[in-house]
Amino acid sequence: MNNTENINYPAPKQEYKVLVRCFTYNQSKYIEDTLNGFAMQQTDFPFICLVMDDASTDGEQDVIKAWMEGECDMDKAEIIDIPTSVVIIVQHKINPSCTLAFYLLKQNLYNAKEKKMAHVAPWREKCEYEAMCEGDDYWIAPLKLQKQVNVMDANQRIGLCYTRAKIFNQRLNIFDSNFGGKAFGGLRQILCENPIVTLTAMYKTKFANKYLNEVNPYIKSWKMGDYPLWLFIYEYQDICFLDDITGVYRKLPESASHSNDINKKLSFLDSYYEIQCFFGERYQISYFAQLWIKFRYYFTKAKLYVSHKMICESVRCLILLPFLFVLGYFGYVQLRNNNK
Repeated sequence: MNNTENINYPAPKQEYKVLVRCFTYNQSKYIEDTLNGFAMQQTDFPFICLVMDDASTDGEQDVIKAWMEGECDMDKAEIIDIPTSVVIIVQHKINPSCTLAFYLLKQNLYNAKEKKMAHVAPWREKCEYEAMCEGDDYWIAPLKLQKQVNVMDANQRIGLCYTRAKIFNQRLNIFDSNFGGKAFGGLRQILCENPIVTLTAMYKTKFANKYLNEVNPYIKSWKMGDYPLWLFIYEYQDICFLDDITGVYRKLPESASHSNDINKKLSFLDSYYEIQCFFGERYQISYFAQLWIKFRYYFTKAKLYVSHKMICESVRCLILLPFLFVLGYFGYVQLRNNNK
């Protein structure tokens, strides 16, 4: 982070209960829904929404500025110009608990994640909990933050709390019949699949910092930042599922996790498997449990090849499946019986 050492990053002047982190890029069509979801939150504690636009090219920063003018007390706004960003810290007009810190980046930092997160670090120091919602998703439950804080304050063993979410298919312009987010099923589940919809999650900030220090994801080639964080938190704390619907996950035709490009799909799957193997070692799972994870990986890979009519590639995966299933099933049983 040598190129960020001389930057005086803005820091909060007070403590907040929750830091809401929103990274957004080229979401001008959707960002207003996201911001309205933040502003609707009814809490008995102050929370700060850090909204970082990654130098969008679709006019999103103009949309954000227009929303600020209409919804925020701009007469009392604090505007700070740093080398990487224009920062605007402002109170919401109607919701006294809601403060927003807008970072309008001057250059795209997608490939400089450590530099990007340096803007967030000072805010984490003053916030007990952190929640995430990217600029194409949005919250629909006014008590989302309050309910999660109540649960986590009441039980210090809980390090992460999440809920269900509606899924909106943007291409078809309809809501899916299924909901995102499954009841938590322990190590077997979270090590084999991600049951947590990111926009519904709240977690302890201290474990997000501990994750950065211990795992150092910046040197990894992982395609997702949320799933490994969930796995890390579960090493130390319990995970709680609330059977509420608190937000909407917008499924776009092309995104980091959804694509029609087979190479992008395979790259995402490979990264998913790499994360599972990394945390499998940290959890010290058995050889058979490792084979069960490998079985799921090759099974999913074979389905991808079949869906793209790549028969030879799918056959190479399918040949391995009987062996991996037979031995891996013992690992599945071990994971199922493991409470942690």
